[in-house]
Amino acid sequence: MGTQRGKNKGFENLVDGQVLPQPAYQGEFTEGEIVQYYNPESMTWAERIYLPYVLAGLGLTAKVFLRNMVTWFVWLTYWVRGKGAEAKRGATTIYYPHEMRPDFSPVNRGKHILTMRDNDDPQCVACYMCATACPAFCIHIVAGEHPDPAIEKYPVRFDIEIDKCIFCGYCEEACPVDAIRLTTDVHLVDYKRERMVYDREYLLTWKPTYVEEEHVYPGDRPRKS
Repeated sequence: MGTQRGKNKGFENLVDGQVLPQPAYQGEFTEGEIVQYYNPESMTWAERIYLPYVLAGLGLTAKVFLRNMVTWFVWLTYWVRGKGAEAKRGATTIYYPHEMRPDFSPVNRGKHILTMRDNDDPQCVACYMCATACPAFCIHIVAGEHPDPAIEKYPVRFDIEIDKCIFCGYCEEACPVDAIRLTTDVHLVDYKRERMVYDREYLLTWKPTYVEEEHVYPGDRPRKS
C-alpha cells in the first residue's frame, strides 16, 4: 500500500521489500488502481490564458503553409520550362489508407506489442521496469502471482495510454525479458478516446491488417469500446 510523502514527492510503493518510486498522484492511492497522473507545478500567467501558445501554433502552421506554397511556385516555374524533375515539390496529400507513404524508416518506433511464451502466456513478469522508465507515465501494470512456481509474477492488467506515449523506446530498453516491443506500425489513430488505451489482450494481438467487406483497416479493425 502506498503512502503519501508530500505533494511534489509522490508515492512510494513497497514491492518484495524494494521501494519503487511512483509518479506524483493527488488523493488516496489504492493498490492495483490505474491512477490518473497530474502535473503538480503551477502554471504561469501566459500558460493560464492560452492565447500566446495558440498564436505560436498558428504562426508555425502559417510558416509551413507559406514555405510549401513558395516551393510549389518555384517548381511550377521549372515545370513550365520542361524541367520539373529538377526542382523539389512542396508537400503533397496522399489518399490514406489506399495510399501509404513509402519513406517510413525501417527502425521507426510505432505500435507496441507484448511478446508471448510458447503457451501463449505473456512474457512479461510484471517487474514494473517499463512503467518506471516511462517518462510519460502512460504504462499501468497490475501484478498477480503466477501459477507456475518458476515464474514469480505476471501482469493481470497491462495498459498503455497510447495517446500519451512519446515513443521514446525506454520501455523496450528497460524490459529484462524482452516482453514489450515497439513495431514499425504507425497506424494508431482512432475515433474514440476510450480506444486509445491498449489493454493486455489487445497488445497480444498482432494482426497487421484486417479486411472486411472491401474495407481495409491497417493495424487490425477499429476496436470496440
